[in-house]
This record gives sequence, structure tokens and C-alpha cells, in this order.
Amino acid sequence: MTETIHNREDVHRRTLRVLWASAVLSRGAFSSMFPVSVLAIKEILGSSTWAGLSTGFSTIGSALCAAWLATYMQRRGRAPGLTRGFASAALGGAIAILAIQVSSLPIFLIAMVLIGVGSGAANLSRYAAADLASEERRSREISTVIFASTFGAVIFPLFLGFAGDIAEAVSLDENAGGFAMSIVLAGLAAAAIWFFMRPDPLVVAGGVDPEATRKNATPFLEAVSIAMNRPLARLAFFALVIGQAVMVGVMAMTPLHMEAHGHGNGIIGAVISAHTAGMFALAPIAGWISDNRGRVPTIALGGLTLVLATALTALAGEAPEALMFPGLFLLGLGWSFTIVAGSALLTESVEVGDRVAVQGAADMATNVASGSGALVSGLVLSMSGFHTLSFIGMTAAGLLLVSAFFHFKLSMKVNV
Repeated sequence: MTETIHNREDVHRRTLRVLWASAVLSRGAFSSMFPVSVLAIKEILGSSTWAGLSTGFSTIGSALCAAWLATYMQRRGRAPGLTRGFASAALGGAIAILAIQVSSLPIFLIAMVLIGVGSGAANLSRYAAADLASEERRSREISTVIFASTFGAVIFPLFLGFAGDIAEAVSLDENAGGFAMSIVLAGLAAAAIWFFMRPDPLVVAGGVDPEATRKNATPFLEAVSIAMNRPLARLAFFALVIGQAVMVGVMAMTPLHMEAHGHGNGIIGAVISAHTAGMFALAPIAGWISDNRGRVPTIALGGLTLVLATALTALAGEAPEALMFPGLFLLGLGWSFTIVAGSALLTESVEVGDRVAVQGAADMATNVASGSGALVSGLVLSMSGFHTLSFIGMTAAGLLLVSAFFHFKLSMKVNV
């Protein structure tokens, strides 16, 4: 028995180290792709009206792959599924370069879908940190993977200018440089998972069914039903969906809103950096609060933070820096609270055999919501303004806050 426990602990520590490395590489890949994909859309179409297409289609890719990857992981384990996801992103980067060179929007959108598959895999990787974690440390283990993403998100985009220069030197479009760098990073992330995540944490945790197939694995609607029939799992499900949708909807249109009010790329980039810091850099704090103060109170705190964030952005009609910096920082921080606590709560609120299916369903629903939000947010911005977009986000975050508050009050009465 003691040997088994030590083996699980050893596997868990090794898994975390591999996840940290892959998080740096994969987040660096996707953070490098994001700015050049928006610029590429604008260059291909000659207009920024539909700049949200890049985010929208990559999110659609994440949504489409979530159920497929969950089924595959149920049968084979975490490592094979994550490897395929990151390899898909690398392939998408190569197709994106081709699309940019021939100025083809359909080919570019196909590339963004494949890149979205990799992004979806990166999102699912946080659950690998929870497979063998103790209940007392589950949120903190998840948060360390999110925190590791900070380094990739901050460091690698700094080399976009250099990558663009190299691309131009070999007769490619400047925007192709960012995608070329991302191909390398996504490929390294896939290699790190494939060669070093052994033994597989999901196999050790007993969550793999070798007989699972697309036909007999838990269907999406059944997985959603499992979550909806358990109050805490239901709250976690909604926390993940609402937190992501609110964050993406407001964040995706921030560069265009600020540009329309005379801000240059330097200030816009600084605001997005503040937002990224809120998302990733403080994730360990979110994990500590969730483990020590409870999942539900942390989700409520996330809802409150998102309400405050969208209140600030709603007031930022002329995009003043004094409101945009704290607004976008809090937007990222609120997302961090909801994803860390929501992921831990969802994991521990369903049976081990149902976890992968429910996690995949939650990520699919999350990506559908945020992808739809990214596509619609551009229309809302152009038709009604940034304040309306913020009010919509504030309403959704407020509903999450109220729901978490009532769950907390109910649990207090039960404990009494």
C-alpha cells in the first residue's frame, strides 16, 4: 500500500513538471498566434470589421475538439490526447502561413480551427494536474499549470518583431513569422507530453476505459446531464462557461475600442499585458483561496471581480487608460478565480469514471459560448458600443455571483 501511494506521488510530481513545461511552450505558441492572426485577417480583408473571425474560428476549433479529445483520452489517456491536440496546432500554423501567402480567407479560417484544437488541448491539460492531486491541494495544482502559462504568454510574443523580420528575409509575409515561431513551440509542447508524461496520470488514477469508443463513450448531452444533476457540478459548469465567455467577449474587442479612441499599439499592448497578468500570474493566489476558503466562495469572488471589471470597462467610453488598465486586469483575475475553482469543483463533484466526459463537455460548452461571444462582440461593438458589450458581460457575471452566493448559503445551512 505504501509503495502504491509513493508511486502515485512520484507520477503526480513528474506529471506536474511536464505540464509546466508544455504550458510555457503551448501558451507561448497561442499567445504569439493571436496578435498576428488578427492582423492577418485585417490584411486579407482590407478591413478590421471582421477581425474577430480569427478568435471566433479558433474557439470553434476548441469546441469541436473537446468531446473528441475527451473520448480519446477516456480510451488512451491524457498524453496521447494532448499530443494530438498540440500537433494539430502546429499543422494549423503551417496552413496559416500558406493562407497568408495566397491571401485566402477560407484557408486561413481552416487553419484557425486547427489551431483552436491545440488551444482546446491546452485547456484540457489543466485537468491532468488534478488526476492524482489530493482534495486539499487540487486547486493549487491546477493553478500552477495556469501560472506556468504566464512565462510563455509574456516572453515569446516579445520575439514577434524578430520573427517577422526573418519571415520577410526569406520572402514571406511579416505576419507569417509569428505562425512559424508558433509551429516550433507547439511541436515542442507535443514532444514534451509524448516523451515525458509517462506513466499517464489518468491511467494511474483509474479513469481510462480501453473499450471506450465514440459510440459507447459518454455522449455530450449525457455528460452535461450528469453535471446538471449535481448542484456543485452544475455551479462549476456555469462558472467555467460564464467566466470564459465574459472574459473573451470584452477582451477580444479591447484593441479595436482603444484604437478607435486614438491609442497606439504600445498602450494597447500594455493593457493586454495587464490583462494577461491578471489571468495567469496570480493563479496561485486563486488556487490558495480555493483550497483554503472553499471552491464556492472562490467562484463567488470570481463573479464579483468580473462584475467590477465590466463596470469599469462600461464606464470607459473614451477608453481612458485609468479605467482600461484596472478593468482588463480585473477581467483576467476574475477569469482566473472561476477557472481554477470551477475546474477543481467540477473534478471532485462527479464520479471518477465520468470525469473526463464531463470535463470535455464543460470545455466544449465553454468554447461554444466564448466563440459565439467573440463573433458577436464585434457586431455589438460596431452597432451599440463597448459599454453595451460590457453591460452584457456584467449581467452574466452578476448571475454567476448570485448563484454562487445561494449555493454558499445553502451549504452553510446544511452544515449547521
